Amino acid sequence: MRTMKTIAIHDNESLSLKHLTIRPTGLGWGMLAIAAAAWVLGMNYTLNIAYLLAFWILAFAIWASLQAVWQLYGATLLRIENNECFVGENAVVGVALRAKNMRHCRVYLRFILDDNGDTHFKQQEMQLLDSKARHTVELTFPATRRGIWRTPVIQIYTHAPFALLSVSALLQPDWQITVYPAPIEHTVFTPVAGDEQGESHAVKRGNDETAYLSPYHAGDSVRRIAWKQYAKNRKLTVRQMETDDTGISDYIISYKDYGEIANRDLIASYLCQRVLTAENQHRRYLLELPFDTIAPQNGQRRKALSALAVF
Repeated sequence: MRTMKTIAIHDNESLSLKHLTIRPTGLGWGMLAIAAAAWVLGMNYTLNIAYLLAFWILAFAIWASLQAVWQLYGATLLRIENNECFVGENAVVGVALRAKNMRHCRVYLRFILDDNGDTHFKQQEMQLLDSKARHTVELTFPATRRGIWRTPVIQIYTHAPFALLSVSALLQPDWQITVYPAPIEHTVFTPVAGDEQGESHAVKRGNDETAYLSPYHAGDSVRRIAWKQYAKNRKLTVRQMETDDTGISDYIISYKDYGEIANRDLIASYLCQRVLTAENQHRRYLLELPFDTIAPQNGQRRKALSALAVF
C-alpha cells in the first residue's frame, strides 16, 4: 500500500530533497554488508588490505548513490501538448524531463490512478525515459466524464546508474486536461435563416474588418485570398469579413433544439457531433449555449469543444 507522501508541484518547479524518497536497494544493502564484513575482518586480523577494501566499497557506494540522487535532484517535469480527448478514450499526456544530468538519465514514470494503489516500483507498469533513446514519454489515464480534469499523481523513479539506491517521488502536478463530450450520431431538424417558417438566425456584424480566415474553396473570390498568410505557410486561406455577403450564419447549432431533453451530458454529446460534422465539412456555424455563443472565428473548433466540455 502507499507508503510515500504525495507532494504538489507547480509548473517549472525543480525537484528538491523534500520531493524525493531515498532508499537503499537490496544490492545497496549487500554492498554495505560486504564493507562491514571487510572492516570487521581488518579489525580482527589487522589486515590493511581489508581496511582498504572496506573503504573502497564504501566510497564507491557513496559515489554511486550521489549519482542516483543527481538524476532527479533539480530536475523539472515538462508537459507536452496533448491531442484532443473525448469521453471514452484514454487521455494522453506527454511528459518530458529537464535535468542537470541528462547525459546518463534513466527515469521511469507512470500515473497512479488509484488513491490506494501500490506505489512500489514495477518496471512493467512504467514508461522509461532514456536520454539516449526517448526524451519524452506518453502517460495515459481513462477519460470517463467530460470536463476539466486534473492529471493523476505521477510516480517518478530511478535507480541508475548502479542500482544501489532507489530515488522516487509521488508528485501531483497542477496540470489540467479538457475532456470533450463523446459525439453521438443523431438526427435533428434545424431550420436555417430564410426558411419557410420565416425564422432568421442573423449573426451580428460590426464593420468591414476581417473576422477570421477559412480554407480556400473553388468559387471563392480571389480578392479575399489572404496573400500574406499564403506567403508564410503556402496555404490558401480566405478572409471572412465582419460584413459578409450573406450577413447570416450558414448553420446554427443550438442547445434549444433539445428542449425536451433534461440530460446535459446527452445534449453536450449531440452538440459535439454536430460541431465535428460542421468542422469536417468546412461549414460556417454558430454554437449557441445558455451562457455563451461561439461565433465563426480563428480557433473556433477548440473554443466550441471546450465550451461543451463544461456546458
